[in-house]
Amino acid sequence: MAGEPERITVAGHVLDEITAEPVEGAVVLVEALGLTLVTDDNGRFVLDRVPSGVYDINVVHDDYQRLEGNLRVDQPGEFFLAMTASADPNEGLATGVAGVVTDQVSGEPIAEVVVNVAAQGRVATTSTTGRFTLPELMPGRYEVTFSHLGYQPRIDSVNVEIGRVSVVDVVLSVEAIELDPIEVTVERQDVTLQGVGFYERERDGWGDFIDREEIERWATMDLSSALMRFPGVRIVSDPSMPSRRFVMFRRAGESCYPAVYVDDVMMHRGGDDPAGIDDLVDPIAVAGVEVYRGQAGLPPQYWGLNSSCGVVLIWIRRAK
Repeated sequence: MAGEPERITVAGHVLDEITAEPVEGAVVLVEALGLTLVTDDNGRFVLDRVPSGVYDINVVHDDYQRLEGNLRVDQPGEFFLAMTASADPNEGLATGVAGVVTDQVSGEPIAEVVVNVAAQGRVATTSTTGRFTLPELMPGRYEVTFSHLGYQPRIDSVNVEIGRVSVVDVVLSVEAIELDPIEVTVERQDVTLQGVGFYERERDGWGDFIDREEIERWATMDLSSALMRFPGVRIVSDPSMPSRRFVMFRRAGESCYPAVYVDDVMMHRGGDDPAGIDDLVDPIAVAGVEVYRGQAGLPPQYWGLNSSCGVVLIWIRRAK
């Protein structure tokens, strides 16, 4: 039909900037066309019969820096995109052991348990919630000793992987009885989130949480899109600028704006102040996000005038 743009098929190749080797599994986003593609084992993807024009293109891969640019589609053919490898794919990720220690009979957390990794000369003590963290361990398998006056000590072998945290659930018994082996879950934990208590609050079960690994897996181009997955979260457009979007929470049949903090600094006070989080930070810079729809489970330091609607806590990635 006259006036319609010509439809063109082009093929892209994503390569390593240094080695020129193909990058398999890179996520290619062309938002204007509603396309999300993944490169094959030859680093190749195809834009099939798309209208001619100029498009914003984003390419994301866990081991490479995010690639952003403009792509002009005006004739059939092939093009090449070069990605720069990240300096260290584990940069900013914790390597160590964390967990909780409870009483074998009551199931209650035990405070003041001494957790000792003798081979590394590292010692930690559990908090009142029975939790402990031993960060910055070297990768390897270690004997970890758990001891507390009035309980039988126990020694368990725990494997530590680089860029991962081995999360353990440990029980202690007063009697000298045979206990079940400890449960170990290997997690990818960000150093920043570990330091601000993100993972402890996540295990407490209040609020909704999204971390660096999930953000990368979703390959989202803006943070508001990542939060749409949570129940009770709405994304609304600014009538005067539809491309600008705000986060709202649904509560008791009504909608309200939450307060928004970035690294503990209030950026939007909530209430009648729209939460335009996409204006604040690029998703690639985010370590994690906590979403609280109301004050239930909200850390006390964030209680305030407009916290009744809810709070969004955004944490920025830091290098080790």
